[in-house]
Amino acid sequence: MSDSLHTFDGSPLILSLQVASVATLLALAAGVALGWLFARRRFPGSTVLEAVCMLPLVLPPTVIGYGILMLAGRRSALGGWLREHFDYTIIFNWHGAVVASAAVALPLVLVTSVISIAVLVASSRFLSSR
Repeated sequence: MSDSLHTFDGSPLILSLQVASVATLLALAAGVALGWLFARRRFPGSTVLEAVCMLPLVLPPTVIGYGILMLAGRRSALGGWLREHFDYTIIFNWHGAVVASAAVALPLVLVTSVISIAVLVASSRFLSSR
């Protein structure tokens, strides 16, 4: 019993850091790109796309997980295609945890990016008009 208290298995910690790092980079890249798009351009369907990107803020995490299962599960079009062409499944893989974490973090990055880019655009227009 005392040996089990002194052994440390760092693999859960490493996995958590790995998932968090990759999900943060993914959410940052997608959030800044979408933030630039929403702050600079209005196009047909931009309001709908922005609302869909904000859904993780108001939906419970279980609904987000269920949605990811429906989109990327083995019986879905995307999941079936990945399995058929690459023999790969995102479900029950650490990549699935990355997708879920990035999806939940995306609205937070997106809101910050839209506001920041809009302020930068407005200030650059103000300074260029002087």
